[in-house]
Amino acid sequence: MLSRAIDSVLSQDLQDFELIVVDDRSSDGSADVARGYGEGHVRVIELDEHAGSNAARNAGIRAARSDLVAFLDSDDALLPHKLSTVVSEFEQRPELDVLVDSFVKFSPGSTRTRYNPRIASTSEFRRRLFGRELWKSTSAITVRRDAAFRAGLFDENVTRRQDMDFLIRLSEVANCGATDAVLWVKHWSADGISADPTFVPTTLDLAARHPNYVEERAYRSGISRDLTRHVLLLLRQGQLSQVRTEATMIIDHFGRRKTASLFASGTKELARRAIRRQRFSAMASRAAAAGSARTPGSARS
Repeated sequence: MLSRAIDSVLSQDLQDFELIVVDDRSSDGSADVARGYGEGHVRVIELDEHAGSNAARNAGIRAARSDLVAFLDSDDALLPHKLSTVVSEFEQRPELDVLVDSFVKFSPGSTRTRYNPRIASTSEFRRRLFGRELWKSTSAITVRRDAAFRAGLFDENVTRRQDMDFLIRLSEVANCGATDAVLWVKHWSADGISADPTFVPTTLDLAARHPNYVEERAYRSGISRDLTRHVLLLLRQGQLSQVRTEATMIIDHFGRRKTASLFASGTKELARRAIRRQRFSAMASRAAAAGSARTPGSARS
């Protein structure tokens, strides 16, 4: 996987970049793979001890000599126009400090394109970020190096949803935007960090770190929908003991009244989205049928 990631950077149509590979004391020979490309292509930084992905990213930010820093997890890959596109965005929008782009997600048995909206204001960025209307994996983030330091870099105590935590803190000190340009490929695997089954504890920790996630009504829909969807999924899977355990955690954190309010809001939001998807699917089917009817010979084929 690491070779695929490195090759995707070296194949960029913009070649004015530095590529830093940070090895978090891996035991699979990754550092040797990176060093095999030669110092002229890759700078390899080896941490003294295993410290986690956020520590590795921070080491890369500290070592970077460029004003702009883009991230790439070792199991992902850039499309050839990634760097030229983000550089162009920052040149056209000199006030911009943070850009979140769009990507293709490969999972076993499916391929989906995750389009983000074009966002030019930090206030809209925050609303959509808290509302969970942004696809914001770490490899989608490009940031001005000084803005990353203003935000305090990645929190090395956070083990999941670190991209969300980082972007929330960036949105408090920097100008943030998003683009619908599809610039990289995410490869999902069952043993990836994002597959860590600690969703409720990390979500509650995120809410504790950023209280306006729940306190501000405009931001609350995201956490309401996420927690409700998670519990419903466990119920469909028949994991009743896990539901009881995690429901107790949520009640202990928010209290019974606020928990009930969050689940009621989340249920309404999920229902609203399901209706919207059904309407969109029906419209798409009618459009496809109309197009087929206008195509000569379509009935015979």
